[in-house]
Amino acid sequence: MGDTRKKKNFYFRKRRNKYFLEPGFRGFFCTCNFREKDCVREVYNLLNEYADKLYPNSESGPTQDPAGTPENRSGSESEAETDISDALKREVDSMKMSSQKSLKHKRFQVVETGASNCIFIKTNLPSPEELTMAIIKDLSATKVQKTRHVLRLLPIMATCKANLPDIMECAGKLFDKFLLKKPSTFAVIFNKRFNSCVSRDLVIKELAEMIVLKNGENKADLKNPGLCIIVEIIKGICLMSIVEDYYNFKKYNLHEICKEEGNDCDETQAKKFKATEPTLPENPQ
Repeated sequence: MGDTRKKKNFYFRKRRNKYFLEPGFRGFFCTCNFREKDCVREVYNLLNEYADKLYPNSESGPTQDPAGTPENRSGSESEAETDISDALKREVDSMKMSSQKSLKHKRFQVVETGASNCIFIKTNLPSPEELTMAIIKDLSATKVQKTRHVLRLLPIMATCKANLPDIMECAGKLFDKFLLKKPSTFAVIFNKRFNSCVSRDLVIKELAEMIVLKNGENKADLKNPGLCIIVEIIKGICLMSIVEDYYNFKKYNLHEICKEEGNDCDETQAKKFKATEPTLPENPQ
């Protein structure tokens, strides 16, 4: 008697290529209210809307560079790869290079941060702070709420590994551009998530001392600083930027910016757009 049992068919789902937050990126850091996919969609729409106005001739979308892919290697190189492990390693390296080139040519691309409610959008635009300020000023002037799930939107000028030497080196380059020649009042805004190695007090102290060394007329002002040095640490990566009017623009919270001064949103609108920034533990167990 034949076996009438049905054989199970196993299917393997192909995993989509994902990009991860790395040192050397520029972009935009967003926080959201637990609806990450909706947040990404909203911030894409928002960035593209204003980028098209500021940079009408800029290219968007990936530009593939076929050079260096496995198909374009010479026959002699292929013949030389007799060792299977070496061949596999070269294939993996080639795929990584192709992925990095694709990411480099995208105007906006979400990358994995490894932290809930924290979104990073990488950009190839030279000045993410310019685009962010255009968005912030327009929303502040019009009071038109364009996002429901995006809370804070911060430009990120540089990323580095989350250790004191790399942070100081990265900060030094930014300070030379913004705090060396023209004196300003300043404050350091420090947040960290899923990291227990970096000392908040030490980083703030070292950065403040460096700012004063760059220009002796730079003065700390914690209430109404002209410039705020943003330091956001997520796991092993440090995100850094220098922003203007941080407190005047409600800490770059898009919901707060759109509220009319001296007049809270009506009850219906408040329910529709009610969103509070989640408090994440610094060192979750």
